[in-house]
Order: sequence, then C-alpha cells, then structure tokens
Amino acid sequence: MPSERTSRLAAFAVVSVLLFVMLLGRLWQMQVLQGNRFRQLSEENRLRDLRMPAPRGILYDRKGRPLVTNRAAFTVSLLPMELRRPKLVLPRLAAILDMPLAEIQLRLEQARLRPFEPVRLLRDAPKRVVAMVEENRLDLPGVIIEVEPVRHYLYGSLAAHALGYLGEIDAAELASPAWEGYRMGDLIGKGGVERTYDRELRGHDGRLRVEVDARGRALGILGRDPAHPGKSLVLTIDLDIQRAAEAALGEMAGAVVVLDARSGEVLAIASHPAFDPNAFAAGISPRAWARLATDRGLPLLSRAVDSTYEPGSVFKVVTAAAALARGTATRATRVTCNGIFRLGGWVFRDLKVHGTVDFVEGVAQSCNVFFWTLGTRTGGDAMAEMARALGLGERTGIDLPSESPGLIPDSAWKQRTQGEPWYPGDDANMAIGQGWVNVTPLQVARMIAAVGNGGTLVRPHLVRRVLGADGGPSRSIPVPPAGSVAFRPDVLATLQEALAAVVERGTGRGVAIPGLKVAGKTGSAENPRGQPHAWFAAYAPAGDPRVAVAVLVEHGRRGGLVAAPIAKAVLQAAFGPGAVPQAREGVP
Repeated sequence: MPSERTSRLAAFAVVSVLLFVMLLGRLWQMQVLQGNRFRQLSEENRLRDLRMPAPRGILYDRKGRPLVTNRAAFTVSLLPMELRRPKLVLPRLAAILDMPLAEIQLRLEQARLRPFEPVRLLRDAPKRVVAMVEENRLDLPGVIIEVEPVRHYLYGSLAAHALGYLGEIDAAELASPAWEGYRMGDLIGKGGVERTYDRELRGHDGRLRVEVDARGRALGILGRDPAHPGKSLVLTIDLDIQRAAEAALGEMAGAVVVLDARSGEVLAIASHPAFDPNAFAAGISPRAWARLATDRGLPLLSRAVDSTYEPGSVFKVVTAAAALARGTATRATRVTCNGIFRLGGWVFRDLKVHGTVDFVEGVAQSCNVFFWTLGTRTGGDAMAEMARALGLGERTGIDLPSESPGLIPDSAWKQRTQGEPWYPGDDANMAIGQGWVNVTPLQVARMIAAVGNGGTLVRPHLVRRVLGADGGPSRSIPVPPAGSVAFRPDVLATLQEALAAVVERGTGRGVAIPGLKVAGKTGSAENPRGQPHAWFAAYAPAGDPRVAVAVLVEHGRRGGLVAAPIAKAVLQAAFGPGAVPQAREGVP
C-alpha cells in the first residue's frame, strides 16, 4: 500500500502548504495592508489623552484685591470606551457617589457621540469619595479621578448678583451660536460678570498624554500641552464700599447701588436676600437648587437690576424738573398745604399740614400737596418725557446679562394698554411716583447722578480692565458713551438747591455727615403688596459730586428713617466718617 501512503502524505503536504500560505497571507495583510490601523488601535489602548481644564481668570476689585479665585478639586469621571461590564460598574459607582443611577446613565447617553472624552459625574468630590473610588479601582474600569480648578468666591454671598455663578452648559446653550466652541460638561457663567465676560475668563484647556496598562492604571506621562488660564478682570467695585452697603442693608430685603457720578463705574451693588455662589462652583445638587428656586425670599433675584418698584417720592425729582422745564413752576412758586388736595370729587390727603411752602421747601419737606399741584399743572406726558430723559423706563445698558426696563406710562400707553384716556387723577398719582410708574434702583442711582453732575446720563458698568493671561498685555475697557439731559441753568440750579435742602433741613436730615455736603431725596412708595417701600437717593459732595447712591428697602415704610441711614453708612465708607474735603483713597 505504498502508493496510498504516498497519496496521503502528498495531500497532507498540500494542505499544510495551503495553510502556511494562508497564514502568511493573513500575516502580510495585518502587518502590511492593515499595519497602520492596528498600530493606531494599539496606541489608543496604551495611551490616554486627558483634558486639563484651564483655570478661569481672577476677579479683582478696583484696588486689586481678589474677589473670586480658583482652588484645586477632584472630579470623578467616566471614560465610555473603557467602561466594561456597565451593569455591574454603574450601580456600584452610583452607590459610592450617592447619585441616582438614572442620572449617570443619562449623562453617558448624552456623551455617546464623544466616547473618548471623560464624562464628569461629580465635581469637587469629597476625600472620602475619592478614597473609595481608588480602593475599588480594579472593580471600576473606566472610572477616573481628575484634578480640576474650582471657582472660589472669597466673600461668599458678597456682591453675588453682580459677580454671578457657574453651572454646566445646557442643551439650549450648546445649540446657540453665542456659545459656539463649547462642549457638553463645560462650566460657564450663569449670571453676573461671570456670564457677560465668560469668553475672556475661561482660558484654553490643555492636554495630558498618559501611558496606561491593560487595567487603565497610569504608568507614566508621555506628553503635556499645558492649559492657559483665562484673562483676569479688574472690576469697578470697591470692596470696602460693598461691605458697608451689605452690612447696612443687613437682613432687610432690598438693594443698594453706588455709582461714580461722573463715569458710571459701579462702586457697589448689593441685593438681599442673596445666595452663596460657592454652592454652584462644582455643580449644585438638585435638592439645594430646589431650596433656592422655591425660597419665597427670591435670593436669586437681583433687586438692584432685575426688579422694579414704585418709586414714590424719589420720583418727585422728575416732577420738579418737568415743572421747572415747562414753566409751570419757578424758584418763587408758593403753594399752601392744609393737608388736603381736592381734584373734582376726589380728595387726596397728605401726611401732615405743611403751611405755605416755596419750591425749595416743597421739595425739602416732600410735601404731597405741593407736588399734586405741580403734577396737575404740568401733565403726565411732560413728566413722562422728563422721566425718560433721566433714564427711567429703559435699560441702562449695564454689562450684566439681564436687566429690567421698568415702566414710565403716558397717555398713549394708557390708551393702548388700558383702553382709557389719561385723567387728571393720573397726573396727581404720577407726580408723587405712584400709579403705574415702575423703576429699578439702578435707574434711580443713574437719575440722581445726572442731576448732580449737571446733566450727564452715565452708563453704569462693572469692569475697568482686562488683564492679559500668562503675563500678556492688558487693556482698559472703554467707558461706554453717556447720554445727556438738556437742563437749563436755572432749572438745574433750583433743582440742586432743593435737593441739598432735603438733607440740610428736610426729610433727609438723618443722612447728614459733618464736613460733607450731601444732596438727595427720600421716598415712601405705597404698593399693593404690603407696607410702603422705603427709598433714598443722593449724591455727594453736593457741589462736585463723585458718588451717587440709591437705596431701596422693601416694605421699609419711611425712606428718611430706614433707607437714609443705609445711604449714610455707604457715604461714610466712601468719604470717611467725618469732615474730609477729599474722597478716601481709591474712590474717584
């Protein structure tokens, strides 16, 4: 049977050769035709590129004192491409992080188109959580710990509404052209300066190339592309004045705005109740957010910029200016106040009998009968025209992401919205800042500054200078263009004399400071939501104003008793407690 054995050997040899040829062919295909692809896969399995978030720029006050900085913190993230056995890993991770499993799964789903990028689950993780993740690393493939900068607001809730806070970018923002270049998971400004100047503050992220073993453990760093910090900002805020404003406001709901009366720089801007932006720095929990969002005190609302109020007697500045400009009153105008003003069948009652008052005393004593008389003589449309000229009823243009315009009504507005003509009673109500008139404290501060500085309608702003990142050149922020109010010299002189008399011998005597001449106006605004709001607006020094201030206390009842002392504390912080001819160092 030699021939049969030979045949089998020949067949075996043919099969062996064929198998060898196939093996060689497959080897050639893998090493030559697909060599680059498999080399890339091998490198990707061995190497890991990690993003190094750039620290945001620092926020300084006008004297160079930091208000907002950064601190290092741990972030727990997931790498989708390295996530093995998700049904086992994710529940265990959810328990360690005390996070709902559904939330982790949702974040993974949102990131499914970016499998090589870390999905951040918990920023600013406690040391206990970091230790548990490290201890269970072998059972948590795909889970990594990153070190990231976290925003640190040095003074907690101080100037919170002006500084703003951070939060993760949402789907609507990602879809907006305004946020082009941002990615899911990025922290962005959600309010205040943090949002308005986000692109200047955010910087450029770096990259870290790390070699890892089969279990994802780091073996060494192969390359580093450093992160470049964002640009820092020098704000117009003066920390001392800001502290004084917030301390004087205390636990009362309200707002304080302090402006440079010549340039519009915001020296202080306070709103209470407030919130601590540090709660948002690393991502706020749903429970904490719910507490803030449902708080009846509305701590997230900026009462200085976003909320409007009936101005009450501070609006008498407008009425007085309109009457003088229209010639329906002069410096010599006299009105007898017996505590009652009759208009047709209506009777308006003043708080007291003032007797016969001239223009200056009518303003100084805030006599309602005097202003009802001026208002009905001058008319609502003329008062509305002057109010708008002084910046009321429109946004000031401050560099914040939101601002309420308020409302200045006139006869056309009433016919359009109420379907009624304008009545003489509307003139009387408007003359003392009641009815439909609504303004913001920021607008009132701007208005009083315009009267004090001779008619310049300044543009409030919060940023003085942008500092170059990594030692680069810095640049000043151009002062926004100001408007102007065309006061006649006689109108301006009479108005300024009357406002100075308010503090010298009128309803604002409580704000008098030895050695510093202050001019201003008190206000108590009736409102349908409870006790009257208390107002005070002032500028100083009265002859050459450098500072303008507006104070609003919700349901404070009397402006001269409640709001004026707050303004006094602010002016003392700006100029010193006693007789000082010059502004304190650092105040323009």
